[in-house]
Amino acid sequence: MSSAVHPVLHPVIIYVEDNQGDAILLQEALQERAPDVSLVVIEDGAKALHYFQIKAQVRDIPPPHCILLDTHLPIVTGLQLLAFIRTAESYNDTPVYIFADEVDYRTVTEAVRVSKESFLIKPSAWPGYLELADLLMKSSKAKAEGRAADPADDQPEVHPKGALRLDP
Repeated sequence: MSSAVHPVLHPVIIYVEDNQGDAILLQEALQERAPDVSLVVIEDGAKALHYFQIKAQVRDIPPPHCILLDTHLPIVTGLQLLAFIRTAESYNDTPVYIFADEVDYRTVTEAVRVSKESFLIKPSAWPGYLELADLLMKSSKAKAEGRAADPADDQPEVHPKGALRLDP
């Protein structure tokens, strides 16, 4: 984990999602589970890439506590964003999750060094969004405390379980 821990009062989670309904469901789940979280929704890949590029250059502003990407985004895909994030040093210890299927998983893992724990299945019902909110908050808390999210390895991502886990 990085030795630079930025004190932030409220966890910040970036969610890159072009489906407003999914973004609203996650926002509501986070408000139920952790009302002090700030969820920033970016609705397309090009805007997200610009955001991540600027954040990577500005060292005085801490990176988000957690990033969640949709795979299928307009202009710049979630897989392209993941490739950028995982090559930008400022995001080395930032947990990044991406909704992906088995084909996307294989494409990304062949091209980018990324933890298998990054890949999730998008929830299809309210209990899944609550489970996702819990996972994101656990990752965010670990990052804020400057520790690994899971004792099994040194990856920044929590090991997803149940319906969220993608097992290719």
